[in-house]
Amino acid sequence: MSKRKRIGALLPATNPVVEPDFYTVVPRDVTVHFERMWNGRWGNQPEKPEDQEYEVRMTPQEANTVQWVMFGTNQTKMNEDVERGVRSLANVELDVLAYACTGGTWHRGSLAFDRQMAEQMERASGVPSVTAVTSCIEAMRHMGTEKISVAGPYRNHHLNTWLKPLLEEAGFQVINAEGQPWMQESMNPRDIDTQEPRVIVDFALTVARDEADTVFLPGTAWRALEAAEELEQRLGKTVITVNQATIWNALRTAGWTEPISGYGRLLRSLS
Repeated sequence: MSKRKRIGALLPATNPVVEPDFYTVVPRDVTVHFERMWNGRWGNQPEKPEDQEYEVRMTPQEANTVQWVMFGTNQTKMNEDVERGVRSLANVELDVLAYACTGGTWHRGSLAFDRQMAEQMERASGVPSVTAVTSCIEAMRHMGTEKISVAGPYRNHHLNTWLKPLLEEAGFQVINAEGQPWMQESMNPRDIDTQEPRVIVDFALTVARDEADTVFLPGTAWRALEAAEELEQRLGKTVITVNQATIWNALRTAGWTEPISGYGRLLRSLS
């Protein structure tokens, strides 16, 4: 009797979207196991002295000038929790590990850091590992992407200063990269998951350029997976969302080859 495929995923402690996205998409013969990376006290739990390490003492304007501030989350501190997380997950004998956060690696603006994260996870766990950013890049290559419009739940400054160069380093032409207007002042990581898929569809339609063959929607806490199918039908373009791409890459790394419908062309291309 063959063993079920097992995927392990790390996600930021503030993210309530990755888990339901995985559970919605993955087949019944695949189990998914999660561990959260600590990124500060954003709920109702009592304050502790160590919470100060994650506090952001600057204005939204000042936040645009530093690398690691993304809506008040200290990505560097969060990544210090990666090794603990993957060692814990590896105890269930996984087929693949996934780092399910885009900002945690693209905030450095280089593919080298993203690769280092995957290598760190593999060393700590002994399990093949993929990152959300690399998954998106491999998904775009798989779909024949050349020119991209990026629509994201981030600040324009971060998208154009760090994500755009990273995608260009990977060989793509980024036609434009635009963040939702209401996120330009946000300092709260929980703001991203509050948007309904309908709002994401409406925003992405305004960002997609005619010359782009692909629309890329980063942000693992954004409910973009639920918008992918409708966007592809309305735009006639490939739509890559980060959770869709991470699920696709984790499944194929684990050896799953059956197409999955309802969430965009990418997952239908599994074979």
